[in-house]
Amino acid sequence: MGIWDKFFGKNKAQKPEKSPFLPKEEDPLDIGFAKNFTKKGGKFLFIESDVSLLKNFKDICLENNWKPEQVLSLDETFSSQFGTRPIPQSSGNLKAFKAALIECEYLISNTGKILLSENQIKHFKLPDLPQTIIVKAQMSQLVRDVSQGMTFLKNKYPQTIPTNITTLKIKSDTEEEKDTTEYNTTSKSIYLLLEDK
Repeated sequence: MGIWDKFFGKNKAQKPEKSPFLPKEEDPLDIGFAKNFTKKGGKFLFIESDVSLLKNFKDICLENNWKPEQVLSLDETFSSQFGTRPIPQSSGNLKAFKAALIECEYLISNTGKILLSENQIKHFKLPDLPQTIIVKAQMSQLVRDVSQGMTFLKNKYPQTIPTNITTLKIKSDTEEEKDTTEYNTTSKSIYLLLEDK
């Protein structure tokens, strides 16, 4: 430090302020998803093994006073694994069940939403499904945004892109107060069973 710098207050130890024009630093995908998902009211449990997967599913049922038979599954493998009720594609009365157990295509980090297709929900629309959805997913399904999710979806199914592609929106507590007449049934209460794979 020169003598003139000392008199006129120049201090080299000061760090320059960040420019407001620089892009904001983004969280890693898993942290960003967790923040956005839980901020909107989603609940998730990390799964370490098949034993903890079944235990957490049973705990969700216990917490809500459900029997596994009151939870539907559109996948027969899930039905035998979890003891849920398998539903054929032709069935139309899904709302008679307390919840649905499904998988997903991708977890959208920047919004906390979940990308689904016909591979998970068949021909049914979101309003057809029960109000609570239990989603089984893996960490490897995290993507930055819907655009990246759609790109990955096209690469995953190069021959035929699935239909009925939609995002599952979490029903917030404030929305629940407004929604006593089931006005907005596309948003759901969501439990996420997240495997570290």
